[in-house]
Amino acid sequence: MRFQALAIPSSRWTRMLVFVCVACAVHLQTAQAQFFPGRGGFGGVVGGVRIDTDGVLRTATQEEQNELLDQMRVQMVGAQGDLAKPTDLRMISLKKIQEMVLESIRSKTQLPEEVLYLGGLTRVQYVFVYPERQDIVIGGPAEPWQVGPAGAVVGKVSGKPIVYLDDLLTAFRYVSSARQTPVSVSIEPTEQGVRRLNQLISNIGSNANPQQLLPLLAEAFGPQQIKLTGIPSDSHMARVILAADYRMKLYGMNLAQAPVKGLPSYLEMIQSRSNASTQLQNRWWMACDYESISHSRDRLAWKVSGPGIKTLTEQEAYDQNGAAKQLGKVDTIAKKWADLFTKKIDELAKVDTVFGDLRNVMDLCVIAAIIEGQNLQSQSGCDLSGILGDRATVETTKFAIPTSLDPQVSFLQTVQGLLVSASGGVMIESWHVATTTTENETVAAARSKAAQWNSSDSWFQ
Repeated sequence: MRFQALAIPSSRWTRMLVFVCVACAVHLQTAQAQFFPGRGGFGGVVGGVRIDTDGVLRTATQEEQNELLDQMRVQMVGAQGDLAKPTDLRMISLKKIQEMVLESIRSKTQLPEEVLYLGGLTRVQYVFVYPERQDIVIGGPAEPWQVGPAGAVVGKVSGKPIVYLDDLLTAFRYVSSARQTPVSVSIEPTEQGVRRLNQLISNIGSNANPQQLLPLLAEAFGPQQIKLTGIPSDSHMARVILAADYRMKLYGMNLAQAPVKGLPSYLEMIQSRSNASTQLQNRWWMACDYESISHSRDRLAWKVSGPGIKTLTEQEAYDQNGAAKQLGKVDTIAKKWADLFTKKIDELAKVDTVFGDLRNVMDLCVIAAIIEGQNLQSQSGCDLSGILGDRATVETTKFAIPTSLDPQVSFLQTVQGLLVSASGGVMIESWHVATTTTENETVAAARSKAAQWNSSDSWFQ
């Protein structure tokens, strides 16, 4: 996940440091839902943002969020029977999931709520292979679910976001293409916008009122480009990635206060730094953070471990034409903010659940890469071609398509020139993670526990 501080020096105006947050309004093209409609838990809101009738994505007001929460609480059935009990290991049969999804599409009937929420999984940590019953099973901690902050579906015990079937199907369908083209989204300034901003700054007088200039700076910088690879831009997964980047920008650029203690904005952290460089820019992004993938000796049990997300940073510079160049260097304060954000992710995800959604998305992409890369379909005799790989036929829920972002501006006094937040994005290199494996026979114990379950009777255990 990336956002950038773009510093533009000015010889005529040396007392203002200005931040332009580019993820505060997203213009969208509408699309129709083509997957099994109904209680998907999404609506038009993901990550606490709302799509207006004119196609602009913005932070939902408290009144709008309360209305959404009331609607979801009325619609939600909740976990029943065995699913109402939290467990350290819930197992989900992928063979059964595929059968139910394909039948739902064929019969044009709604999938049950518990299937859409994958039995209450809060993370996917295991993959088990069962050749004797021709099945592949995924597993992880699970708990009963409820409506959480901003319309998210979360566990009643931990408050962590539930894993969505929709995201699993997207990760599985595009796993093959992710080998060559990793799942990513970036929000980049246009070269024309950077040139316009430079021109405006060169014409600013030393006595200019910054409050009056901020709208002009934002207008000059102009809409930012959204570049997406690896998955459809109208998918729920894409919306999760973009919403997480949106929230990270607000916290980093001091346009919203982080809802956890001990997480100041980057802007606040550099206030006392009188020698902050306006020649170099800092870029931050979120990436996968996993330990080596563990597997049993017979390769029938696999485990994904680690926090899932880390925040990285590097410096770059813009030339006179507005083109960016990565420098491969790291600023100490920028790294301190990145490390702090990484440390706070788990705590933050319980309040601003889109970061937990992002971690679930990363987990699913890695799990899909393990199944595909280790050829587990052949090993198990389980054909998942209906939902996994390039031949998959399932069409997941479609959302409005983000195409560009409008800027907002914040600033602080400094002896340096103008510093502008300019870009953002996500990089999920699932195949890189999935190819780093280590044999660990303790993983087999979890599979042995699951071996007593007969998935022909139920799709979960």
